[in-house]
Parts: sequence; C-alpha cells; structure tokens
Amino acid sequence: MKNVSALVLGSLLLVTTAAQADSPQWTLPQTVSVAVGQSAPIYAKRANDCGAPPPSFAEIQARLPKTALGSFSDAGVVQRMSAACTPDKRAVWVEARGITISGTKPGSEILRFFGDSVSLTVR
Repeated sequence: MKNVSALVLGSLLLVTTAAQADSPQWTLPQTVSVAVGQSAPIYAKRANDCGAPPPSFAEIQARLPKTALGSFSDAGVVQRMSAACTPDKRAVWVEARGITISGTKPGSEILRFFGDSVSLTVR
C-alpha cells in the first residue's frame, strides 16, 4: 500500500510540474524601463481565489492603471510567485494573466497594479 501511495503522489507531482512548465515563469519587477516602441513584461494578475484559473485580459483591462506613457497588452497565461495562497505565507508559483507594456511616450511614473507598485520609465 505504501508503494501505491508513493506512486500516486509521485504521479501527481509530475503532472503538477508538467502543467507549470507550459507557462513561462515571471518574476515581477519593481522597476520597468523600456524604449519608445519596445515592449516588456510589467505585471501578472492571479485569480482572487487561490487555485482558480487566472482572469482573462478583458476581465482586468478596465482596472489597469491609466498612463500616457504606453499601452498594455495581454501576454497570456504565465506563472508568478504568490505568498497569499499558502497558510504559512510561503511563496509558490501560481498561474496568472501576464501583462506587457509598450512604450509610446518618454517619461517616468509609478503605476499601481492591484495594490502593487511598479516604477515605469519610457525612454
């Protein structure tokens, strides 16, 4: 019975690892610098309920910060670290909606994404 339990547990871990490998892993920057015409990852929004699929870009687009320095676009499903989904506040990889910014006008500002601050510079 112990061997069967170990085999099942090992299979579950393998499936979980394989599922996470399909999505790129993003570390969220506190500072983003892009040239006009260049795009870069700027944020990744996880679902409000841990374990739920990430929101679509359409679901979050209206709640993205306003900026005259660039435009946001959908980067698809990515993995991000989150400490909010474990009881001991240990950071784990979770699925999230990736967001990129394309620089359109030089300048700098601080943007707030769902409570997190990111310093943006477009050069």
